[in-house]
Amino acid sequence: MSSSNYFTTREAAELLGVSVPTAQQWVERGALKSWKTDGGHRRILRDSVMEVLESQRQKAELAQAPYVMPVLIVEDDIHLIQLYKVHMASWPFGTTPYVAPNGYEGLVLVGEVRPRLLICDLRLPGVNGFNVVRGLCEIERFKHMGIVVISGLPVPEIDAHGGLPGRVEVMGKPVDFARLQQIAVKLWESGPD
Repeated sequence: MSSSNYFTTREAAELLGVSVPTAQQWVERGALKSWKTDGGHRRILRDSVMEVLESQRQKAELAQAPYVMPVLIVEDDIHLIQLYKVHMASWPFGTTPYVAPNGYEGLVLVGEVRPRLLICDLRLPGVNGFNVVRGLCEIERFKHMGIVVISGLPVPEIDAHGGLPGRVEVMGKPVDFARLQQIAVKLWESGPD
């Protein structure tokens, strides 16, 4: 095998910005692919070092990137969804909006994207918003997720359905987008949960 296909442990350590013992530990753990020469010296595959370098570069890039807040909208009204997206685009920080047209898909997406903010209607096809919100409020890993219910139902009717957990912000329709932005800003300022 040509020397252009591998590095010595010292060369790999220098390229990766770590000590020789650290590079040796990475080899032992399998993070770097290598073999030993007949003389007992390690040779580390060039491609393996390049993969670790690329991974380090990507992590550094992510650490420098501004936080973009994931927001899940559980809503079946396509016009309202578009309004949410338009308003979010004008917020003073980045958001990634995800949309679920019903409660079931909302529950699936919440587990996949771990939104910082959930905006949920109460009247939804399938699993209704009451069940979505109540269920999520009982799960420990979602305790820092902001939850805003936006509904045309009057408060007495919401109460007649058993009400909502105290940490849920309830807003009527038409949507108060300025208030929604205030809630989102507070969540964004506190960073990812």
